Amino acid sequence: MRALCVRSLTKTYLAGPRGRATTIPALREVNLDVDRGEIIGLVGRPGSGKSTLLLCLAGLLRSDDGTITWFGEQITGHHVPPGLAYVPQRTGYYSFLTVREALEYYATLHDLSSAHRASQVDAALREVSLQVHSARRVSHLSPSLLQRLGLAQALIGSPRAILLDETLWGEGLLFDKDIVALLTRLSRRGVTILISAPNPVELHRVAGRIVMMAEGRVVSLRRLDPAFAAAV
Repeated sequence: MRALCVRSLTKTYLAGPRGRATTIPALREVNLDVDRGEIIGLVGRPGSGKSTLLLCLAGLLRSDDGTITWFGEQITGHHVPPGLAYVPQRTGYYSFLTVREALEYYATLHDLSSAHRASQVDAALREVSLQVHSARRVSHLSPSLLQRLGLAQALIGSPRAILLDETLWGEGLLFDKDIVALLTRLSRRGVTILISAPNPVELHRVAGRIVMMAEGRVVSLRRLDPAFAAAV
C-alpha cells in the first residue's frame, strides 16, 4: 500500500528588502512515492530543499503548487491527514520540565485517556532507552539525549508516519543498535519513516532507499543493498 504520493511540488521564498525582494525556489517540481512501512533517507547539502520538503509533507508549510497525499488523503489548506509526526533538527522544550513531564505534556495534545497517555509515555521512554533519565530536567540533557527525547515525542499517539529532519544525525544515533532496532520495528509495524541527513553514510543502516536532493529537485533515487547496509 502506498503511504505517500507527491506530485509536482513547488515552493518559493521571497528574500531581500521590501520592494526589491527576489524569488528563491526551494522546491522545484518534486515527485516522490513512498510505500507503507518504508524507511526513506533524504540526503542533500544545506539549502537543497530537504527541510522545506519535510515541512510541506508535515502540513506545517503550504506549497505554492503540486499535491501531497498521505494514505489516500490529500493535504489541503484546512486539512492534514491524521497520524503524522514531525521532529525538527532542533527541538524546543520547556527547560524546567523533566523528561517524563515533557512527554506527558505533549501527550495531552492527543485525544487519549489519562491512562492511555501514561502507558504511551512509559512505552516511548522504554523504546528510546530514556527510562533512567525520566526524572532529569530537559535543561540538563546532552544533545544526544535531546535527540532521543524528540524521537520519543514522535512515538506518542501511535503515528502512521514519522518525519525526522536531521533529528538523529550528528550524535551517532543511527549507529546505535537500539535505535536502529527501534526504527526497524516501526517499519515492520507499517510506520513510514523519512529521515534527512547531509550525507548517506549513517542512513545506510536503516533506509531502504536514498533520495538525493539538490537545488530543490530530486536528482536521484537509489535502493540500498540490504547485505551492504548490514555490513556498514
